[in-house]
Amino acid sequence: MRELKILLLTDRLEVGGAETHLAELASGLVRAGMEVEIISEGGETARRLSQSGIRHREMRLRTHAPFRFFRLRRWLRRYITKNGYEVVHAHARIPALLLRGRRIKGCARIVTVHARFSVNPLLSRLCYWGERTVAVSEDLRTYLIDRYRTPAERIRVIPNGVDCAKFAPRMRENGILRLLFASRLDEDCALGAELLLRIAPALCRRYPTLEIGIAGGGRELERLRRIAAGINRRLGRTRIHMHGQVRDMPTLLGTQDIFIGVSRAAMEAAACGCAVILCGNEGYLGILSEDSAEAATHSNLCCRNALTPRAARLERDIRALCDNIDLRRRESLFARELIRSEFDVSRMVTETLDVYRTALPRVPLRRVLIGGYFGCGNAGDDAILQGFLASMRHSSPNTEVMALTASPDRAERRFSIRCIERKNPIAIRHALRSCDLFLCGGGSLLQNTTSRRSLCYYLSLLRMAQRTGCKTALYAAGIGPLHGARDLSRVSHTLSRCDYISLRDPDSLRALITLGIDRARLHEGADPALLLAPPLSSRASALLREVGISPHAPVLCLVLRYSSPLSATVLTAVSLICRRHGLTPLLLYFSEEDKGSEALLCRRIGARTVRIREVSDLQAMLRHARLTVSMRLHALILASSVASPAIGIVSDPRDKKIPTFARISGQSCISSPRLSVTELVREAERLLTATPQNARFLAVSADDLRKKAQKDLANIVEMLYNGEDTNRIGI
Repeated sequence: MRELKILLLTDRLEVGGAETHLAELASGLVRAGMEVEIISEGGETARRLSQSGIRHREMRLRTHAPFRFFRLRRWLRRYITKNGYEVVHAHARIPALLLRGRRIKGCARIVTVHARFSVNPLLSRLCYWGERTVAVSEDLRTYLIDRYRTPAERIRVIPNGVDCAKFAPRMRENGILRLLFASRLDEDCALGAELLLRIAPALCRRYPTLEIGIAGGGRELERLRRIAAGINRRLGRTRIHMHGQVRDMPTLLGTQDIFIGVSRAAMEAAACGCAVILCGNEGYLGILSEDSAEAATHSNLCCRNALTPRAARLERDIRALCDNIDLRRRESLFARELIRSEFDVSRMVTETLDVYRTALPRVPLRRVLIGGYFGCGNAGDDAILQGFLASMRHSSPNTEVMALTASPDRAERRFSIRCIERKNPIAIRHALRSCDLFLCGGGSLLQNTTSRRSLCYYLSLLRMAQRTGCKTALYAAGIGPLHGARDLSRVSHTLSRCDYISLRDPDSLRALITLGIDRARLHEGADPALLLAPPLSSRASALLREVGISPHAPVLCLVLRYSSPLSATVLTAVSLICRRHGLTPLLLYFSEEDKGSEALLCRRIGARTVRIREVSDLQAMLRHARLTVSMRLHALILASSVASPAIGIVSDPRDKKIPTFARISGQSCISSPRLSVTELVREAERLLTATPQNARFLAVSADDLRKKAQKDLANIVEMLYNGEDTNRIGI
């Protein structure tokens, strides 16, 4: 990636988790060759950054006075424009709010959310979360979606990063057992220290070699220091050490055996080889181990929504680690490996740069308008649009993409692209005149089984684009079923004038050859939904936790068509399969019309309904499932994209979409004449007892289809630029 000019904004840069996060990010960006400046109110961390050579400007950005706020906002916009910053990244609410308003020319606005905020409903509407939002944990991502209605597609989860070279184990003194609590010692962070002091006398009497330390500064420091001094007097010597504000945390942590705390401090302690007990004001998770790791990473090791901290719980876990040296060593090794794999600073910097790259505004060299069944409440069609957008941003970043959708305002907020009402002919014609290419793409758009109006609509879009002189392409489409000589003639005539035609399956390709279209002009691609990046494994855990299911519980995902008469048969078979194999049935919605089946399903087989916020949530659940049973094509496609076994149920014998995709992807399929409870249970049994070789076969098939989709997109980009080198125009 080329060098970028980046401005980081925050309020006060003292010592704390969010402040250290920003410092590590700034240092990592500089190491990656970026030009970085920080604006803050100053503080200990700000001084350290300045001494290390990172540019810092001290200015008070926090204000609640309207006049000063607007003055600051005007000054900041001028400063960004004058200095040519391409990315402005805010790490606090007020600095983020200063960026709200019309776009800053040539600049991307990013906001990172480090914690939950207490605001009233009125103030929550004023908060600004940027053109792209970074959340440091999955629970904060959910919080942003539910509390502020931030579009899920614009949020990226990037956990805190720890420099494992700087925070590393050191030689420990033999014969002394050291225990440390570290945190900011304010009212909202000092509960762990208070609980530790409450049980300290008993611990010190039980373990004569135990030394207890409390590190951190804040408003509660002096009060806690007085309590510690009283305990030391009663014990007859200093067993509790109040370190205050510590400048060299790596050295202090490297000498400890057990650490108590949360968030970044806990990560740094784990990287230094300490056994970690997660205890903070927001909750208690106990010893960081393989059993608690998933719940811990869900909240960035902050213990949000965990057990209430209690002195008895803390004493029990401290005693377990003090009494068993093998347990202490095992959990310390596990904790360090967890930090190395999930919270490494280089990974944090790389993923943040990826967010910058996708958010950067560019002068468009070409414009593309894509039309389909987008924004109509069907997750499959939205997956097509998302896959196409994600791939275009990587392969041709200087191409501006617009879309025809049923809900333009919502789609613009979700995908950060210009959207046009799909039933507004004046707006569509105006958009086509400014475009270089119109794509009629994704899904079975050219069919007249459900209605001739749908076929006429998409053919009219292609003809309108052709009349305006815009290049036209049929992109990754499924053809048919088509009936009637008149409609067949219309399709043949319109497509013969297209500049590019790609089909998502061999059957659609053969259908167009039958219509008389030259085979040399046809390209076999694959569904753009296959281009979506696989979701984080932590996402499925977060979704399961919301409905009260253990993240380790085996599940079966079910996708129904509410209007299908086969639903009852499928439900009976699924109930039997789940009882035999101990699976929890989960209902996933791919369309608004399917939601009518919820009451029926929950009543008959006790299934849970998972709240799906975006396509990646569907991917995450399908990836986690032992098996998926689906009446919808894109459930099979998304299951294949993550190499998860699925059974497609064909409810309409005339519809060849599911059988065709099942054949080319290696998934299973049962058509309506063959469907019975016995047949579905038998096929499910076969897949649930399949060898690992079956999963490898699914992964290879999905990879082959993904390569076809990528080649198809590359052909479109090449046609769009008429042979111009698209690598030259990227960054």
